[in-house]
Amino acid sequence: MTPEQARAGYPVLERFAYLNAGTTGPLSRATHAAMAAWQERALTSGRAGDAYFKEGGEVRERARERIAALIGVPADRLAITCSTTDGCNLVVTGLRLAPDDEVITTDAEHPGLEQPVRASGARVHVVPVLGRPPEEVVEAIAAAVTSRTRLVALSHVLWLNGQVLPIAEIRRATGVPLLVDGAQSVGAIPVEAAAADFYTVSGQKWLCGPQPTGALYVADPDGLRPQVAGFGAAHGEGISRLEVIHHDPSAMAGLLAALDERPDGAFARAGEMARRCREALAAAGLEVHGPDSLGTLVSITPLGDPQETVARCRERGVIVRSLPNGWVRVSCGWWTSEEEVDRLVAALK
Repeated sequence: MTPEQARAGYPVLERFAYLNAGTTGPLSRATHAAMAAWQERALTSGRAGDAYFKEGGEVRERARERIAALIGVPADRLAITCSTTDGCNLVVTGLRLAPDDEVITTDAEHPGLEQPVRASGARVHVVPVLGRPPEEVVEAIAAAVTSRTRLVALSHVLWLNGQVLPIAEIRRATGVPLLVDGAQSVGAIPVEAAAADFYTVSGQKWLCGPQPTGALYVADPDGLRPQVAGFGAAHGEGISRLEVIHHDPSAMAGLLAALDERPDGAFARAGEMARRCREALAAAGLEVHGPDSLGTLVSITPLGDPQETVARCRERGVIVRSLPNGWVRVSCGWWTSEEEVDRLVAALK
């Protein structure tokens, strides 16, 4: 299936240029139908019994396998979570960081990573990376490492400007365990999560799954000592020790449906639309932020108030978001069309 063919399964695209997957992605008819089928089953037949639990577990495992394949890791190293923030908290608390320990992070992190790091009790060293070229980022982070550094925690794609950080090079240069926030990367750009020690996944953003769904890759599950625990801690080993809850089967079915209907060439299409978007916005005289190493997020300085700009865009059928620093951010997915880029430029002007 091509991206153009797959677009027909997303009703919201009939009304809007949906350019905010960096917050939550669009839902397809297939995803909605998969969720509704399990909800109907629960309504009419109840939410108990061997068949319900067995089949619900099978859906969960298929979703786990599909996510693991997408990010290039073994399924038995992937925990199912509620979000990237959930995964970050599992790692930070499971490392049992002490006040004399240090964590290195960056000046461009989403609160979903920043706040778990701040709450860890460890010393936090913030390295400026926003707008810097990859080689400078690696050098700056490596220079910040000391004998007390227990963890480097950062995003693969920065939520503010779409900048891609070279995670494999950072891991090699520091020699320190690496936690990666994959909220703006998984489903948006090709990912090899095994380059990190811990890598989080958001199900509801670029994968277009239901809320709240996510995953966490852990290279060595036995290396974490969880401070929160659920059913899996009493009945399993390895990755199951880290899973705190079991999602409703409807959520897992919806996520699996979203994963199964990703079209061929999704990454290439999203990258091409992001490039076209950056070029079109720059040609229109708008200030576009970001270096050469970019994901599928495009941020600009709007011509007026950011929130008013977002509201005006929505009135004109374009969904974008404002950022705390005063920029407006555009999320270009595989579903984005050239006509929608043109509509965005017209709305912003």
